[in-house]
Amino acid sequence: MKETRQIKLQLPRNYSSSNKEYPVIVVLDGDYLFEPFAGNADYLSYWEIIPESIVIGINQVGHRMKDGNIDPESGLPSTTGADFFEFIGFEVLKYVDENYRTTPFTIVAGLDYMANLSNFYLLKENPLFNGYINLSPDTDPKLPERLKKKLDKIDTKVWYYLATSEYDIPELKNKAKELDSYLSICNNPNFNYQYEIIEDADHFSFVADAIPKSLISIFSTYGPISDFEYETKFLEARSPANTLEDKYLTIQELYAIEIPIRIVDFLKTAEAIEEKKLWEDYRELSKLAKKQSPNTVLYNYFQGRYFEKIGEPNRAIKEYQAAYGLEKAGYLDSEVLLAKADELKRIYGN
Repeated sequence: MKETRQIKLQLPRNYSSSNKEYPVIVVLDGDYLFEPFAGNADYLSYWEIIPESIVIGINQVGHRMKDGNIDPESGLPSTTGADFFEFIGFEVLKYVDENYRTTPFTIVAGLDYMANLSNFYLLKENPLFNGYINLSPDTDPKLPERLKKKLDKIDTKVWYYLATSEYDIPELKNKAKELDSYLSICNNPNFNYQYEIIEDADHFSFVADAIPKSLISIFSTYGPISDFEYETKFLEARSPANTLEDKYLTIQELYAIEIPIRIVDFLKTAEAIEEKKLWEDYRELSKLAKKQSPNTVLYNYFQGRYFEKIGEPNRAIKEYQAAYGLEKAGYLDSEVLLAKADELKRIYGN
């Protein structure tokens, strides 16, 4: 663009002490949207609701209108708008990829005028971003139909979050509703879509509610097993252990992130096995535990529960006793397992 722009950047808090790669969140209007996105990304990743991410903000004070310039005839970025559009892909993202450890998973976020511009990355033959956060987009008249046609045929995964507010600027609220009328009828399984109207909020205040909702929506598969996921997937599965393994394979496939199975998810899966009385599935869960958490008591606990439930108390006792000195896992530690062994000895007179 033959000019200097200020870029804000937040790295994950553990970036310097790890070798991990991270998704990238690009925030337009970074002069006022960067900090809310950066704060939410840090908070939600701390609790493992979303992955740790690199957040980039592009300041646009004094440049916003020319940055989002759209040709009224073609309905496409034009002149300074086209320059800014290419600047993000060819300079900002290129710089981040070359200088930081990034995964291929990227998100772009914008409000009203700049949210409109962000949609044109989705119209490219190979969309630049995987996730799109549109907050009260000031959409070009031709855009909704173009997006619908693109999304009907897209063969890669795309996440799209659209939000307006109860007391939004009427024109923008209507544009969001019109865009939703096109996107909501897209049946392509590659298109992951959520639309929300934030209650009791206006054009500016709703953003504070929408930011965390948008990040949680896009990374919905990443977080620990939710109550909804537990009820609809784990309790309905023939093998909760296989469902757990599939969840983490899906995280790797969707977000290009490989993470170990969380202790809380191991224990939640065990709850499903107990509730459904699928005792054989403890064998599969113990295999996963031995592979993913070999230094914890999980493997011996799952093996012990299996033998206990199939009527082999002596083998269960040996498994529980073998956990002595191993690391705890959630509410389970070696003392808990030794107590279970003692209880079985008392019951069966061993």
